[in-house]
Amino acid sequence: MKKWLICIFCFCCLTAASVFSSAEDSLELPVFAVDARQGLPFMLEKIKGKSVFLLGDASHGTEEYYAFRKRVTRHLIKDFGIRVLILEAEWDSVEKIDAYINGLLPSTIGPRQALRQAFTHWPEWVWANEELVEFVLWLKDFNRDLDPDDRIHCYGMDMQQAVGASLESLLKELDPDSRAAKLLSDLVPWWQEYMDDPELYKRRIMDGTEKANLLATEILQSLEKPEIKTRRLLQMLIAVEEYYRTMAEDQYHAWNVRARHMAGFVNDLIHTRSGKKGVVVWAHNNHVGDRDGVNLDDSGITNMGSLLREMVGREKVFTLGSSGYGGTVLGAKEWGLDVQVFRVPPTVEGSVESLLNGTEWENPLLFWADEEQRQLWNRPFLHRGIGVVYDPSSEYPDNYLIINVSQRYDALVFWKKTRSLRLLEMP
Repeated sequence: MKKWLICIFCFCCLTAASVFSSAEDSLELPVFAVDARQGLPFMLEKIKGKSVFLLGDASHGTEEYYAFRKRVTRHLIKDFGIRVLILEAEWDSVEKIDAYINGLLPSTIGPRQALRQAFTHWPEWVWANEELVEFVLWLKDFNRDLDPDDRIHCYGMDMQQAVGASLESLLKELDPDSRAAKLLSDLVPWWQEYMDDPELYKRRIMDGTEKANLLATEILQSLEKPEIKTRRLLQMLIAVEEYYRTMAEDQYHAWNVRARHMAGFVNDLIHTRSGKKGVVVWAHNNHVGDRDGVNLDDSGITNMGSLLREMVGREKVFTLGSSGYGGTVLGAKEWGLDVQVFRVPPTVEGSVESLLNGTEWENPLLFWADEEQRQLWNRPFLHRGIGVVYDPSSEYPDNYLIINVSQRYDALVFWKKTRSLRLLEMP
């Protein structure tokens, strides 16, 4: 995520010492959390009946976070009958992966080629990586023997870099003689000026040389019964215009625009035939964790996870967070720069990662099975999160939040040492 988005979640008024100050404050871990693999069956048994499974990562460049999400997702697909997987990625990229796992691409295209062709824009490594190669192949193999109506489908819920593909798709979807198509013919050239540099729109809003463009809203309102895909594309265009426009005025508002769009997209899929048994979402911890579990001022900021709890009911949502003490990670020094491997320093004292690192277990899984256990952990800790932009020299406080861990997550998986994702290797 962009650095200013990370900064939204930063704090500057509390020190680590004021959050967690002494060894005698240490907490007893649940007995079933000694090892993540051993704890997983227990956790899965306890989360039956949920509708939304939010699987978070503490960075977009760590192998262990992806590997554990794959393990959990396989169980949700095989044992729970889940058939919808939603990624924090643009719809047009993930649509290509959906075509691959449903056997709609030429047989000569393998998983690596599918990933390479799908994720072409920066930061491509987030989804075009070696951890995803085996997983998309597994999804394709799993789908092979299923009836078409029972197959797994993948969706992308993000919006910032899908404007061009959305406009192109709408040109094909809309009746060329309709008022909607006429409005679209005005919207396309307007977006063409900003498509490669959408922040130019933000800058012009700031200096008063541009104003809000609400044509996408007009197009949607002009359609009496839009097709599902048409409606989703227009909702995305409405959101991305507001996102860049409000970024100039209020970065909190811009974050909330994106959060509302992603939550609405997920909620929409819950109510489809494919989503009737539930949906799985892969996204950053900052998107899936409960906003109420983060100690922020009264800024009005929200996130996707909190909005989904409001939409479908808290009891229907399960949130898994991830965390690590130290290791390596893929990222970039600045937005748009080349990806590189960074060494991740140990987390600071006062963090939940530091506490867990002090145990004898390399990879514990914390799951609060009842309210008593949850209350024991309902206290402030520092908690690290790394986006696609990362600078270890300014990690603290830039990459830390203060959270109430058992309020933010229903479960938390931890590794003492993590490794960077492996970039996609083409034959």
